[in-house]
Amino acid sequence: MRLDDREKEIQRELKREVEIPEAVKNKAQEAYDMIKNNEIHQEKKEKNPYRWMSIAAKTAGATAAVLAVGFVVCAANPVMARELPIVGGIFAELQDKVSFFGNFADRAETLEEAETKEKASEVSETVDAKKPGTTEGAYTKTSDGLTIRFSEVYADSQAIYLTMEAKSEEPFPDTMMSQDENGEMPVLSMNYTRDYDFLKELPEGYEYPEILKGADFAQLEGKYLDENTYACILRIDLKNDMIDDSQYMKKYDEMVQGVLNEMGVSMNDLNDETDEGYALLEEFNNKVMERAGSLESERKEIPVPESFTLHLNIEKLIGEKAEPEYWDSGYTGEELAAMSEEEWHKVMSQEPQEYLEYPNEHMNFWYEGGWEFDIPVTLDDSETEVMEINETNENGIGLKAVTKTPYEISVETLYEEGSNSDCFMVALDAKGNKLPYITSDGRTDRFAVQDRDISTIDIYILDYVQYMDELKGEERYNNNENKPEEEKWSTLLAANAKYHKTIQFGDTEE
Repeated sequence: MRLDDREKEIQRELKREVEIPEAVKNKAQEAYDMIKNNEIHQEKKEKNPYRWMSIAAKTAGATAAVLAVGFVVCAANPVMARELPIVGGIFAELQDKVSFFGNFADRAETLEEAETKEKASEVSETVDAKKPGTTEGAYTKTSDGLTIRFSEVYADSQAIYLTMEAKSEEPFPDTMMSQDENGEMPVLSMNYTRDYDFLKELPEGYEYPEILKGADFAQLEGKYLDENTYACILRIDLKNDMIDDSQYMKKYDEMVQGVLNEMGVSMNDLNDETDEGYALLEEFNNKVMERAGSLESERKEIPVPESFTLHLNIEKLIGEKAEPEYWDSGYTGEELAAMSEEEWHKVMSQEPQEYLEYPNEHMNFWYEGGWEFDIPVTLDDSETEVMEINETNENGIGLKAVTKTPYEISVETLYEEGSNSDCFMVALDAKGNKLPYITSDGRTDRFAVQDRDISTIDIYILDYVQYMDELKGEERYNNNENKPEEEKWSTLLAANAKYHKTIQFGDTEE
């Protein structure tokens, strides 16, 4: 039910810096829409994950939207990229440039094609790069003029990491760039499905994971090697993929209906278009959040064997154009911001459907698959440390477990019934500085280890709205080891936390 915390933080920051009408991005409305449209139960639809950027550009102008989130800084010109001979060594080239960086190269296994060199040569001579479905080998597939190759793999019980190279017959178009603490990256993504061979015969009492039933979206982290070649590291959340949440969803639906019955309303009564509807929406959202957290125990983890085969089917590889063409409403950003919600919705309802689709030719370039792969995976948990905690405090909030791998720290939350689960988690390293977020699925928050000192970490669970409005801030995240106690971010977080726990790990040396 909870949106990805990183996305919510971006959207909340966008709301604060760019005056977008309240109706567009109210957090409670997002939750309501998900329930009303039954999106958590449907197969994932192909929708634009950067839709909020388009809205911001229309409302406040593209420049303001850019400055608000620090997302787009320039265009990536693949022609300017230097050609790197890194066949079989993408981990070594990129492992310190991704958000979940670490030393993958020394632990990864190389994916060797089964064919002999002679046979591989024969296959490559007959391949037609423009014919969908053309194959070159077990880990190299070509479709729509784009050859995708997987070359290295590393996995533990938390995640699978793969190196991927995409080589185009024609030069890649100029691409939008994103910027974070790890530098600039071209904005590329893919739509894909995945499956695991051992899920064909599930243990008794388990159901096939809902998350694997439809297409998924992956934001890629990588770089152009030359004008025709892009390389990246793909992270797949194995832990989250192995959640059977069938009972959770059943209980969740029952709980939501119970809240509606208790309030004496239907979904149609909840809206942000009238004062009465908005008040009901807030009440509904608060009641749901107070009860949803305790249902997490209904989720079951499917056992994972030490070795298995991962099946990937990449349906599309999508890039964001360096100079997207946003729909022109005919109004300036100031005029849109000054409109009433009704007026604003009326204008936005006129946007042509072609701009709402994803991908679309105005904002994207893309390649059509399919590229299908069967990749052997063997788990390495030799350096995984799991700490079972299983405690809650007087607020009914706490932790179930904390897991550390060489690359990530995963923190599982616990909420008793009646405790408000509308929270945001922060993790600080041993120096008191913010650990970078990787992702959150509502039950587990994942943080990147990178090169941080994690001999000790501090976990803070905070009220979501208060965190976004009062506690966050780039100036607070780093250099805390050099600040006086009263100015340290940990002091502020501790004073406002709904739950706080200090975790001390064992040997953290690589």
